[in-house]
Amino acid sequence: NDRNYTYLGNRGFSRGGDYNSRTLIMIDGRRMNETIFDSGFIAEEFMLDMNLIERIEYIPGTGSSVYGANALLGVVNVITKRGRDIDGVRLGGEAGSLDTYRGRVTFGKQWKNGAELLLNGSHFSSHGNDRLFFPQFSDINGGIAQDMDQERTSRGFGKFSFGNFTLQGGYVDRLKRIPTAAFGAIFNDRDYYSVDSQGYLDLDYLTQINADLGLEIRGFHHWYDYYAITPYDGNEDVDVLDRIINFEGADARWWGGEVKLTGTQFEHHKWVAGVEVQHDGHQHYSGYDITPPSPGFSTHNNGWRVGAYFQDEFRITKSLLLNAGLRLDHHHMLDKLQLNPRIGLIWDITPSFTAKLLYGSAFRAPNILEHDLNTTRAKPVTDERVKSYEAVAEWYPGGGVKLLGTVFYNDMARVIVADPATFNSVNAGKFNTLGFELGMEKLWDNGRQLKLTWTHNNTRDLTFNGGGWAYDSPKNMVKAHYAEPLFNNRLRIGFEEIFVDERRTLSDTLAPSYHLFNINLALTKPIYGFQASLGVYNVLDQHFKVVGGPEHNDQGQDTLTMDGREVRFRLEYGF
Repeated sequence: NDRNYTYLGNRGFSRGGDYNSRTLIMIDGRRMNETIFDSGFIAEEFMLDMNLIERIEYIPGTGSSVYGANALLGVVNVITKRGRDIDGVRLGGEAGSLDTYRGRVTFGKQWKNGAELLLNGSHFSSHGNDRLFFPQFSDINGGIAQDMDQERTSRGFGKFSFGNFTLQGGYVDRLKRIPTAAFGAIFNDRDYYSVDSQGYLDLDYLTQINADLGLEIRGFHHWYDYYAITPYDGNEDVDVLDRIINFEGADARWWGGEVKLTGTQFEHHKWVAGVEVQHDGHQHYSGYDITPPSPGFSTHNNGWRVGAYFQDEFRITKSLLLNAGLRLDHHHMLDKLQLNPRIGLIWDITPSFTAKLLYGSAFRAPNILEHDLNTTRAKPVTDERVKSYEAVAEWYPGGGVKLLGTVFYNDMARVIVADPATFNSVNAGKFNTLGFELGMEKLWDNGRQLKLTWTHNNTRDLTFNGGGWAYDSPKNMVKAHYAEPLFNNRLRIGFEEIFVDERRTLSDTLAPSYHLFNINLALTKPIYGFQASLGVYNVLDQHFKVVGGPEHNDQGQDTLTMDGREVRFRLEYGF
């Protein structure tokens, strides 16, 4: 989190300022990445409240063989709850550190005729840290960004299903004040903020034509609006402040549909085939100075994305399974068609031990700024590519124990980076990652749970100067989680420890490693309709540092200090 947006890293690869464009974010299998920056929003920028989430599915590695663009390094699919899971009205409130508050109302119901409805509305606000210290700006207000960390978000979500039809939609509107003076902004100026709004509607028809053939047809419409106000100093070399107010804005509208068939007509085969069409009907970005007025940059785009895919699960023997998929994509930001396979060989060596070998490729098309800005470059920007190789072993020895081991290698080419001489976007980046993941999970009969994971990787940046350790790539990450049911499972207490190794910054310094220890206590069964939880995060009050992106490094901020201990209390009443 750079105090404006929250970012994801994938198996050692992280690029500051990429807005998660190399990870596909989905809600119930629907693509949520917008079409200006290709942002995949998470955290408070995300469309959903946590109380609506049934589970989160994360598929690491390439996903373009099924989902097309953006599924370069992983796919995150958020599965929502159903109306029957709420079964009434729930009123919820939350209060926490840094003057943070959240309120929401949720309604869910399934009727006897099968109709089901889920509705949710919420509002979040946080004053944030009111005195953030940045030593790089010690000559301005003593380096204190005062009341510059505020954030507010409003959300709405609905899902209605009847028979074979499901209609769902969501909306989020978020404002964030930016305390870091990123992109050369004036420090401690309250006019520096960004606003993101996003929404969608999706209608889905799902039916079983016969015992061996299923059909799904869906249509969707999405929209995204963004603007940021940034104050600059036009006279940086003199003491007199020449305040310039810059406007940056974007708006996008896109719609489309998908037809998918699933079949089991052929012995030992389960297949999926489909066609997905998306029309980026409106992609507009502009940036210019408001005061004093000055012309800037503006771009308009529109075009089609069309993908056709096929996947087959072939049971070779009782213990050996071949899963193979292929997708062909046309993307209006690219001159060439994209063909991406994914192959998996799964061997059940014993009923409790499984081995997998996986290979896949994926692509990301340039966003409209990478495509249209700085058109003086010699070659147009084209697609990013990755090839991934993975070996997995899963063992269930019994007693509620699961053991997991993975070895992976990613080879990324044509990664879009800024040319250090011209600052143009060019396909000059090359990275490779070799690593492994080890995991253990134990579940007791009484609900006690223990999870341990360790990820180690060596990610090399081969773009310039012969290659070296990639920036913002921790070589080791460890996570431990323990949960214990109390008082006949009426209460549940959880402990979580997260370790993140040191990381290289853009200034070739080191961001120190850090530990985060969290505790959560929750009611698991309502008492007179009330449910509650208390969370203490960063218990040891670690003011850890994250690596700053290029927009911060230019200001001398190779790292950004995060907040210390936080406490959150949640209370909910259902009827």
